[in-house]
Amino acid sequence: MQTLGPFGGAVLAGALGVIVSVNGWARSDPSGAGANVSSCREPITLTPDLVPMIQASAESGDPQAECVLGIAYHHGVSVERNDTAAVKWLLKASEAGLALAQSQLGYLYQSGIGVAQNDAEAFKWYSKSAEQGLAKGENNLGYMYFQGRGGAVQSYERAALWYRRAADQGLPAAETNLGMLYRYGQGVTRDYAEAMRWFLKAAEQAHGQAEAELGLMYLHGEGAPQDYAKAAAFFQAGARNGDASAQSCLGYLYVNGYGVKRDYEAALKWTRAAADRGIPAAAQNLGYIYEGGLGTPTDLHEAFRWYYEAAAAGLAESQNTVGYFFAVGKGIPRDYVQAAKWFRKAAEQGHMAAQVNLAGAYATGRGMPLDYVEAYMWFSVAQDNGSKDGGKALALLRGVMTPKQLQEGKSRAFGWRKQSTAPEFIDASSLRGKTLGQ
Repeated sequence: MQTLGPFGGAVLAGALGVIVSVNGWARSDPSGAGANVSSCREPITLTPDLVPMIQASAESGDPQAECVLGIAYHHGVSVERNDTAAVKWLLKASEAGLALAQSQLGYLYQSGIGVAQNDAEAFKWYSKSAEQGLAKGENNLGYMYFQGRGGAVQSYERAALWYRRAADQGLPAAETNLGMLYRYGQGVTRDYAEAMRWFLKAAEQAHGQAEAELGLMYLHGEGAPQDYAKAAAFFQAGARNGDASAQSCLGYLYVNGYGVKRDYEAALKWTRAAADRGIPAAAQNLGYIYEGGLGTPTDLHEAFRWYYEAAAAGLAESQNTVGYFFAVGKGIPRDYVQAAKWFRKAAEQGHMAAQVNLAGAYATGRGMPLDYVEAYMWFSVAQDNGSKDGGKALALLRGVMTPKQLQEGKSRAFGWRKQSTAPEFIDASSLRGKTLGQ
C-alpha cells in the first residue's frame, strides 16, 4: 500500500539561505566577500598589490590588518584560502577587540573551519561582538540562544531580543529570523502580519530565504489571502537568489500547476537543484518525478535512490515508499525484511499507510515472525488514524485470534495510544536544511 497524493504527498521544503541552522533559521557569515584596508569593515576589498603591505602590518601587530588578513585567508581573497591562517589572524584581532573579527572567529569555531569545532568558544566571541553592537554578531548570538548551544540556556525570548537588535540595523538574515519567530510564536506572540513585514524587509534586499518564507505564507494563506501566483513569484525570486527551499517549493508548484503553468521539465530542474543540496523533501519529490516519468523517462532505480535518501533523512512518506518498493520488488529485488524495517520507521512516526503495511507484515509473517497481537495493535492504531483498510483487516483478524491474543492486542493498542501523541503538523519551512554551511 503506497500512498502518493499530488507530488507524492510532497512536503514543501528546502534549505540554506545565507547560513542555515539545523532547524531552518538563518545564521550569518560575519564577513561577506570582500573592509577597506585601513579599517576592518565591510565590505572587505583587498587587491593582490596590497597583500604585502597588509601582511607586514599584521605581523607588526596592527589589529585592523590582522582582521583584514584573517578574513582574506578565509575567503581566499587575493591570497590562497587557508583557514588555519584565518583563525590565527582573526584570533589576534579578536583579542584586540575588533567586533567583526570576533563574529567571524565565532563562526569558524561553530563551523569547525580551520579549528576544532567548539560551540562554547563560538558563543564567547559572538557575545563580545554583539556587545559592541555588530549586527551579525547580534544575529549569531540570537541563533545560539535559539538553539541553546555553547552553554547558552535555550531561550526564544533572548533570541528574539538579539535578532531584533540586528534586524533594526537592517541585517536581512536577522529580519528573516525575527519573522520566523513571529510566524511560529516563539519568544513573541504569533503575528502573521508582523512576520510578513519582517520577511518583506529582508526580501527587499534579495534575501532568498525571506522570499521563500513569503512564498510559503501566500501558499498557505498566512497573513494574507492564499495566492498561488504571489507564492510562485516569491519562490521564483528566492530560487534565483539561491535558496534551496524556494527551489524545492517552485518545483512543487510546477508539477501541480499552482500559480504557474504546469511544466514538468521546470519541476525536474528546480527539484533536482534542491535535492542535490541535500534537501530531504526535494529528494522525496524527485523520486516521485522519476517514478512517474514527469519531464524525464521513468527510471525506477533513480526514483528509489532519491526516495531512499529522503527516507534515510527521516521523512515518513519516503520511508513508507521505500518499504513498498522492497515489498513488491519495484525496480529492486524483493526483500520483506527491509520492507518491514522501513514500514516500522514510518509507522512509529504516525504514518497511517505504513501502520497498515507493518500490521500486514506481522499478520502474514513477511519480513518478521508471524504475530497476530502486533498485527492487531498496528491495524487498530491505523484505524484510529482514519484507515478504512485497518478497520477491515481488524474484522478479519478477530476471526483467527484466540481470546487471549485479542485481549493482548487491545491492551497493546491502548498502551500505544496512551504513550504516543499525534504527530505535530510540520510546516514546510520547518524542514529547512539540515546543513550548517556558507
